[in-house]
Amino acid sequence: MTASWPNTLPQHFLREDFAGTSPDNLVASEMSIGPAKVRRRSTAAVSTMNGSMVMTDAEFTIFEAFVANDLAGRAKAFNFPHPRGGAPVLVRMTKSYTWVPDGIEWRVSIQLEVLP
Repeated sequence: MTASWPNTLPQHFLREDFAGTSPDNLVASEMSIGPAKVRRRSTAAVSTMNGSMVMTDAEFTIFEAFVANDLAGRAKAFNFPHPRGGAPVLVRMTKSYTWVPDGIEWRVSIQLEVLP
């Protein structure tokens, strides 16, 4: 069964830190004359989402346990709330998360790959 982002954690990225990319799914082949031929690489492509969330000590402990146990240290995909609303999306953490103090809380930054 696919894990889901815990309800006890923040459900949205901070708006000022959020960034997303659309899938880069094209292949261009140079021609001897004229413009390149362009085609889709596949029908399934990934996009990315990067952002941070502010977490309390308790939330950060839950987050660390979720990554270590439910995601097997980032090896497994999980369902994550879509940042613009709508249905959750299947994602995978692509890099180790980082955290820095933010007042008495923690600003946790994660990078996600949105799977088809």
